[in-house]
Amino acid sequence: MAHSVPKPKMHTGEAMDRPRPPDSSKVLRHVAWAALAVLAILAFVLIDRFWLRPAPGVRLADVVTGVVRRGDLAIEVQGAGVLAPVSERWITSRASGTVERLFAQPGQVLHAGDAVAGLVNPQLRQAVARERLQLAEAKAARQRDASGFVTRRLNAEEQLMNAQAAYEEQRLRLEAQQELRVKKAISEIDYRTASIRAEQAKARLDFEKQRLAELDATLAAEERASDARLAAREAALREAEEQLAALRVATDVAGTLRELLVEAGQRVGAGVKIARVVDASSLIGVVRVPESYASRLAPGQAVAASVLNVEVHGVVARVDPAVSDGAVAVDVEFTAPLPEGVRPDLSMHATMTVAELPDTLYVRRPVHVRDDAVADVFRLAEDQGSATRTIVRFGLGTLRNVQVLDGLAAGDTILLGNVARHEGRDTIELR
Repeated sequence: MAHSVPKPKMHTGEAMDRPRPPDSSKVLRHVAWAALAVLAILAFVLIDRFWLRPAPGVRLADVVTGVVRRGDLAIEVQGAGVLAPVSERWITSRASGTVERLFAQPGQVLHAGDAVAGLVNPQLRQAVARERLQLAEAKAARQRDASGFVTRRLNAEEQLMNAQAAYEEQRLRLEAQQELRVKKAISEIDYRTASIRAEQAKARLDFEKQRLAELDATLAAEERASDARLAAREAALREAEEQLAALRVATDVAGTLRELLVEAGQRVGAGVKIARVVDASSLIGVVRVPESYASRLAPGQAVAASVLNVEVHGVVARVDPAVSDGAVAVDVEFTAPLPEGVRPDLSMHATMTVAELPDTLYVRRPVHVRDDAVADVFRLAEDQGSATRTIVRFGLGTLRNVQVLDGLAAGDTILLGNVARHEGRDTIELR
């Protein structure tokens, strides 16, 4: 069942709410804040226009300029590098072993035959003792074979001598039988018997001679084989002794020990690099130049190098055909003595003259200009109140100067800064 909501009772004698009049002080505050905001905006605009914002144009004192000159221009390529030895020698181990002792340290001057390191290998000592024993046995066998050769040769000679005696006896009897046959003192049968015996004796003699010759050939071959076995044992002993001697690692050239790659107690094998010896008395310069300039370099070009703050002259000896990390290595051969105290890996700086341009126009290189290129530059007016965009053809150059082929004349002044920020403008006002 729905419940009716009682209506509020109206009191006829009660007065109704009336709107309040606006507060005049609040309105005045709003107007004041608005006026202050307008004044602040106006002040900011005036300050930015007349104080913070510079006058139109570019200050001449804020730009870098260059003057076109006429004269001789040396085209130079610069690079940094180090001194390197002309010749070096890697010392390697010829036998395996354990490093027992080091006889030299890097920087030490060595003579040919000086020891660098000493190795130890007990197996090599045992190998030498074993080879010596086998050589002694081979020598005894060689003597035994030689004695047997003599005995066999003597026996063969004895057989030959017996055959020779028997033949001579039968030959004499045959001659006697021939005389008796002429006198008819013997029968024909006795004579033929004597003749057959003589032929048999002759055949045996020839057989013994052939057998002796074949025996001599056989004995010679056996003797060579015995000598070869003996020589093999002697060679094995020499090799074992050389391996044992190789435990003393020495340099076969004179020089300075530049690098030592082993330490005491280290196990090394045959053929392992032990040290590097260089000839410090003969050095060249290895200079790295940017690859963009490498095409200008050629053997024979003059070089002025700075080594230990001393200028030393030389020539380009070789230009590496390969590029590594954006640079090309150039070998410099010195034509003058190097200063005292130089050594491998000492840093140096070199300037290589690749061309001489006589009586040519040149200017200090703008930041955006490359060699053998056409570029825009801004040329100053005579009153220096403005600079006009000018197309210029440039030629060869160095890091500092570049040749002017067309577009400028001697005495002209140009802006050297980057002109990219003035893109679309042909004239710059200066003040």
